[in-house]
Amino acid sequence: MINRIFYLALFLICSCQTSKVYNQGGWHKVFQNDASGEAIYGEKSELIRAVRLGYPIRLGWGGNRVEHIADADFLTIFEEEVFAQIKVIVGQEPRIDNDSVKIRFRMKKHWTKISGTNGYATGFMADYFKDSIVGGGIDRYNSTSWYVLYPNYETNEDALPLWRSESHLWEEWNKNNLK
Repeated sequence: MINRIFYLALFLICSCQTSKVYNQGGWHKVFQNDASGEAIYGEKSELIRAVRLGYPIRLGWGGNRVEHIADADFLTIFEEEVFAQIKVIVGQEPRIDNDSVKIRFRMKKHWTKISGTNGYATGFMADYFKDSIVGGGIDRYNSTSWYVLYPNYETNEDALPLWRSESHLWEEWNKNNLK
């Protein structure tokens, strides 16, 4: 009898627990795509939901032994893909000199980047003193990790597409463009 009560109590406790760690507030990695846009971790739909609900997003990427994480400053959902643009930063240049590692500023150069859940990435560097683009603009494909800052409370709010409710010409656009 005690065994039955124990297993019943264990079942009830386990069935009441949510399977999503995201509901606990704070930063959580929710999705990672590879260079071809295939999911390596998590669900893209959860990232899209978080974007539509206005939660803060960070993206992470790396290469050549360097890892970067930046806040997404401008987000776009297009054809069920998420694209994030980071704020312009002062360029930096990683260096390995003998036994020391350092990162130096590229004083005249500022840099920005766009990454997508489909693996697409591009960026450019601008010389602000000369008001000219000095590098980048090349289409690339790389792996990106996506992080969401969840509130400390759960929401049952629907994460509906933003454009459908805003576009009074949606039906006409749909008729003309999806033939």
